[in-house]
Amino acid sequence: MIDKSHEIFTAIATPVKEKHSPIQVIGESVRVPAQFPCVAIDEIYNVPSQIDTSERETHNAVTYRVQVFCTGENKRAQAREIFKTISEVCWGLNLMRKTYTTTPDVYNSNVYCISATFEADIREDGMIFRR
Repeated sequence: MIDKSHEIFTAIATPVKEKHSPIQVIGESVRVPAQFPCVAIDEIYNVPSQIDTSERETHNAVTYRVQVFCTGENKRAQAREIFKTISEVCWGLNLMRKTYTTTPDVYNSNVYCISATFEADIREDGMIFRR
């Protein structure tokens, strides 16, 4: 398995923390975090997309789920501003956004959540390709 999840997590988390501090950034999916604002980043898909003749994985298709949680009076605007930073970073990494949803206030009027997935192919040397 080609595992670059730590590098991708760090590449997203670092600018988010720098630009939106104080913010919690975690490496797993949560229903509702303990602290707000919060970004959860986790790899939800990692399968070979190309294997060489010795059956070594040379490219893997990956999907990362990103969740942004905010509370307070400006929760929607704050979540969208944080997500904009994440989306720009992912674009720079060649991760393409494939899904985007929000949790309507009807489910929990205290928490606003944006959930999105980003996809790419990763070569064994770490090079990321859009797919």
